[in-house]
Amino acid sequence: MSRKVRFVNYPRQYQMYKKEFDAVWEEIMSGGDFILRQHLEDFEKRIAEYVGTKYAIGVNTGTDALYLSAHALGFGPGDEVITVAHTFVATIGAIVQSGAVPALVDITDDFNIDVEQIEDVITSRTKGIIPMHLNGHACDMDKVMEIAEI
Repeated sequence: MSRKVRFVNYPRQYQMYKKEFDAVWEEIMSGGDFILRQHLEDFEKRIAEYVGTKYAIGVNTGTDALYLSAHALGFGPGDEVITVAHTFVATIGAIVQSGAVPALVDITDDFNIDVEQIEDVITSRTKGIIPMHLNGHACDMDKVMEIAEI
C-alpha cells in the first residue's frame, strides 16, 4: 500500500509572508545582530507567552532542543520515554543520550504519533512523552497532554 506524505508548501508560505520575512532578515543582516541579540530575546518572550510558560530558550537546532529538554526534564538511567517510531534519529538520540530507553509508538495516516497507542506502552518506568510533529502538521497535543496528566 502506498501513502503520500503531506508536506507543507514552504515556497508558498514564504511568498505569503515574504515582505515580513525579508524585512526582518534585512534588519538582522544590516545590524549584524546574529547571536543572542534582541530578536532572539523577543522571540523567546513571545514563545513563552504563547505556550504559557515563564521562560523559553531559543537554541541553534532541534537536536539541541531535544537533548537539552531531555536533560532538563531529568530523563536518566532506568527511565522510559515514549515517542513515535517514525521520527528523525535525534529524537531517539536525545532519549538515549540522557540514559533513558525509548518506548516506541506507531503512526496514524497523518504520519504522527498514534495517540490511541500511548497508554498501552506506559509502565511504572515511564518518565515522559516526546510527541513529534511531522512535515508541518501537528499531532493531537490535546490528547497527548490529557494522557500525560494521568
